[in-house]
Amino acid sequence: MEPKKSSSSLKVGILTLSAIFILIFTVLWIKGRSLSAGERIDVIFKDINGMRAGSGVQMMGLRIGQVEEITPIINGKDSYIKLRFVITEKDVEIPPASRISIQQSGLIGEQFLEITPPEIQTVFVETIKSTTAIEKGQEIYMELSGSLHKIGNVDECIVLPTSQIPFDLKNKIKTKYTLRIKYTITLPGLVLDNDEISAKIINNQLIFYMLDGEKLYAPNQNLKYTVIEPMRISDFMEINYKASKSLNETNEKISEILSDEMVGELRESIKNINELTANASTTLDKAQLLLDSSKKELEDVLAQSNKLISKLIILTDSLNEITNDDELKNSIVQTTKSVGELSKNVNTLLEDKKTKEIITNLDEISRNLADISSYMNEFTKDDKLKNDISSTVSNINKISANINKTLNNLNNLDSCQKASVDNIISDTVVTSRNLRKFSEKLNKRFLLFRLMF
Repeated sequence: MEPKKSSSSLKVGILTLSAIFILIFTVLWIKGRSLSAGERIDVIFKDINGMRAGSGVQMMGLRIGQVEEITPIINGKDSYIKLRFVITEKDVEIPPASRISIQQSGLIGEQFLEITPPEIQTVFVETIKSTTAIEKGQEIYMELSGSLHKIGNVDECIVLPTSQIPFDLKNKIKTKYTLRIKYTITLPGLVLDNDEISAKIINNQLIFYMLDGEKLYAPNQNLKYTVIEPMRISDFMEINYKASKSLNETNEKISEILSDEMVGELRESIKNINELTANASTTLDKAQLLLDSSKKELEDVLAQSNKLISKLIILTDSLNEITNDDELKNSIVQTTKSVGELSKNVNTLLEDKKTKEIITNLDEISRNLADISSYMNEFTKDDKLKNDISSTVSNINKISANINKTLNNLNNLDSCQKASVDNIISDTVVTSRNLRKFSEKLNKRFLLFRLMF
């Protein structure tokens, strides 16, 4: 009987231990703890969007582990959640700078942790050269928090004609050539959008920068991976709601713009444009006909123009030959100087006060003698008196001629001759004055005689 009791106690003990083991395993499985001795990794999230312990961990679509523990760390505005997961698959290592994000299979499916190794990305950069010195493996830098940081490496860099780059980038690239740079980000915590960055070379360093000039902050140096914060369904729906609202407002504005009245005006404008185009075409046709009909006249005008141009060329050549004749050139210059001096002397002589007075007096003497001669011819029969007056007029004319001759030769006289001329001028002035008085008396007497008869 003793052996049977021992066997029963052993069975009860084994069953009890098995139940305890199953209970512990179930509790650990429910809590997400794994009995595996694989690598355990801690990451920090600001929000895990309802993920629970026990959720799967995938890399490139393959399940490699599970979430083991989720611990909230409450510290005011610096609060966060520490998520620990374990790698259960052997020989699986997570590369540094891999992206870790919370994904969901469908809208209401199970959540899981997705790990994405660093990916090769591509950026297109303007260049004016057909070659480049950038090589594979070259380090890439970027200004973060005011200083340059190494952010990755070049995987490939080639120069392409801009005509061969994607169509949506051709409007952004203005140069003849384009650099296509394939690169990998190796700095944990840094996330870049290819559409928002470009690159430049300074001191043989390839430096990335933001197209909008935004200054980025350097990530925490203690990070090993890049954590992508999840977006809640509520946030996603709110964004979609705002987008739908904006789209609705845009549609309303378009509807207001495209009212029946506006559509009618657009149709009228299009009709007018079509008529204008038709009229313009007719006008051009008429202009072409006019040109065709006037072709001969135009050709004649062009021919005459060519003849005129030829004659002008001959004339200019002749003028050039004349100007090249030194003897003729000197004669023309000398003649010009002589005429200039003569004009200057005549102007000087005419501006002299005495000369002006002589010319005035001579004119008056001529007029007075003419009047006296006319009166005498009219009222006297005395031939001797007539002859005396005619002789006087003749003498006066001779005097005028001599004076004119003297004036012409005045510049060639010496000082004695000029003094003699001055005396003659003075006597002429006295004589002209006496003749003027005599003429005035005669005029008065003849006037009285006319009144009497």
